[in-house]
Amino acid sequence: MAYTDVRGLAVSTTSADALAAYERGIDLFLRWREGAADAFQAAVAADPHFVLGHCTRAYVAWRMGKPGLAREAHQQLMALADDAPDERERLHVRAVDAMQRCDAAAAQTHLEQVAAQYPTDRIGVRLLSFICIAQGDYGRGLEIARRSLTACPDDVQFQTMTGCFLEQSGYNAEGLAMSSRALASDPTNLFAYHAVGHAYVARGDYRNALETFERAASLERYGHILWHLAEAQAILGHERLTRDYSSAPTVPPFERIALMWRLEALRGARIDDAIWKELAAQGERLLEHADYLTTWMHHWIGVALARAGEHEKARTQVERLRRLPAGRASGHWSTLGADLLEGEMAVMRGDHATAARLMAPAIRRIHDMGGGSREQKDIFRDLYLELQRRLGNAEVVIELAQQRLLANPCHIQSLTALTWAYGRTGRPLLQRQAYQQLVNRAAEAGLETRAPELLDAQQMLQATA
Repeated sequence: MAYTDVRGLAVSTTSADALAAYERGIDLFLRWREGAADAFQAAVAADPHFVLGHCTRAYVAWRMGKPGLAREAHQQLMALADDAPDERERLHVRAVDAMQRCDAAAAQTHLEQVAAQYPTDRIGVRLLSFICIAQGDYGRGLEIARRSLTACPDDVQFQTMTGCFLEQSGYNAEGLAMSSRALASDPTNLFAYHAVGHAYVARGDYRNALETFERAASLERYGHILWHLAEAQAILGHERLTRDYSSAPTVPPFERIALMWRLEALRGARIDDAIWKELAAQGERLLEHADYLTTWMHHWIGVALARAGEHEKARTQVERLRRLPAGRASGHWSTLGADLLEGEMAVMRGDHATAARLMAPAIRRIHDMGGGSREQKDIFRDLYLELQRRLGNAEVVIELAQQRLLANPCHIQSLTALTWAYGRTGRPLLQRQAYQQLVNRAAEAGLETRAPELLDAQQMLQATA
């Protein structure tokens, strides 16, 4: 007789060993723990006719950036496709086949059907959430998460997804509460740690964010968790820690590119040309399977290529973005995202006016864009603020900085920008107040004590005491 999974959904295996391995793989994948791919391999080894086992094996291979393994799983799956016993597995077969054909729209349609008909289908719902993030459609992600949470209120994944999409939709307090509840239920769940850490970063609570991500990394040095640690340290001016975290072998090239670009463009750190050339080379190797990469990856590979002097190859990345579907389907990367990349290339040339002009539409609609989370897209807002300062646009700088500080009162770059802008416009009292806020918030956030902006603020306050 066939079995059901832990959520009561039918699975097409009569092997207890295959089902146990499948459940182990699902559990590891959803919690961002190592071993999911091996578990799914064990599932299909125990039952070579286990259709859903082959589907999940392909899904995880794509998420791990192993298209060869995904292709093998797809081939084995399609040989069994006619044997899929129920509608849920047939929908998964169609989704895997669409992904292998790089038909993102069809894959999304099939996963939408899975989530609608089977809201407790953990792998289908999670994959659909990735699509929502890629499209910047956090409202849709929240709707899907809440529907699944209603169907299974104690499921940690659905709690975490709901918390994550609440925070990404601007409801930080509610999101943090929900994600914290999930983490309390499963203190070994890196996905839950990630959602909690995100909420802390969004409000500028860097001390709690670092503590959260460090606890997660102590369990497993998962690449994206290390990226968050490095990103927070870069924001706080701790260059050595940023480099240390970013150099971990589990941090993928595109995330390391983002970190080096933040250090160089926003912290004024010197990144050797040799590093950029190596990152560009790693990016080119990823492009051997270009159709399986996300727009986010393509963007950062373009940055590395441009910074390494490979201008024609960088232009090819811009052109690839422009060929994407218009609007929500590509997370607006065919227009706004392509302009962002061209703007960053202008920054590298020192053409700040062109860079600001190209980036402005994307900055105005940054929360409509997909690719990454709000916090991952903050680097574009930070760079645009710096461009306006370099161009001498004090009033624009004040407006942007004040908007940012409403959500994140510890955003040191915005406080630093205000000290400059108030000085530029002859408002000494406001300038002194901004300096004082900078010193206070720097201590609260854990800014590097030798950071130039902090030393300057301390000196100015002493001079005007």
